[in-house]
Amino acid sequence: MSEVVEVKVLSGIGWEDCKREKLLIDGKQVMDVRPLSECPEDAILERDLKGPSDFAEMLETFLREHKGKKVRFIYEEDTNE
Repeated sequence: MSEVVEVKVLSGIGWEDCKREKLLIDGKQVMDVRPLSECPEDAILERDLKGPSDFAEMLETFLREHKGKKVRFIYEEDTNE
């Protein structure tokens, strides 16, 4: 088991010419953010938008699961877009 947790943000431009991002922790996708221009009614907290309580819960879980480990942050362009 690695003593370093890898947190990776993949950024790219989607078909609608807008930015998209994915968040991966140790290679597992935990979040994906994209424009809601095609379906604006989805722009509701807790539906398709993440709210502060979601981030707080994710951070709490992250800290509990990876206690004492170093964290490496990586920011890359997503070549799969």
